[in-house]
Amino acid sequence: MGFRAAEGYATLELWPEVIEELDEVPQSIRLTPEVLRLELRACVALQEWQHGVQIAGNLGRMGALERMMAAGFYATLAREFFRCGQHGDAKAALHQAVETWPSCRDLVMKDPALVAAIL
Repeated sequence: MGFRAAEGYATLELWPEVIEELDEVPQSIRLTPEVLRLELRACVALQEWQHGVQIAGNLGRMGALERMMAAGFYATLAREFFRCGQHGDAKAALHQAVETWPSCRDLVMKDPALVAAIL
């Protein structure tokens, strides 16, 4: 089934099934932007942060849309770290977000939860 099935499962928010289907995707398309973007969405939904960091790292070296999505992931990760009291990790994740997509700095500064992580 593969990527198309994974897209269908994502529509239904069946995230474990998305990951299962993406694991079956042929190696020739495994690192394409479309596959990585869907996989990152699943990582966030499942709170698979370590896996998400790997995917975001790949997306951060691609086009503008992919860099923006990676930065959004890092900002989400920062919120999670901050919520768990890991302020140093939250700060590092925000730094990675801004490094990946510099324009997100303005968005970070408008989000009280993220500003708190910086201070």
